[in-house]
Amino acid sequence: MTQTPTIEPWLRDILRCPRCHGELTDATGPEGPELHCATDSLGFPVEDGVPVLLVDLARPLAG
Repeated sequence: MTQTPTIEPWLRDILRCPRCHGELTDATGPEGPELHCATDSLGFPVEDGVPVLLVDLARPLAG
């Protein structure tokens, strides 16, 4: 079963990567829903529908 982030659409539209301010895309990581930044190759976890946009907690994406 694939999980996707359940973020309110109005919030989803304004979220940006905290490092480069680029767009984030919905994805599923090894531990559940994530938001991915293609520019920085980072995956940010989404916990209980809340995006955790902390660079220190981001997961590096395999290139």
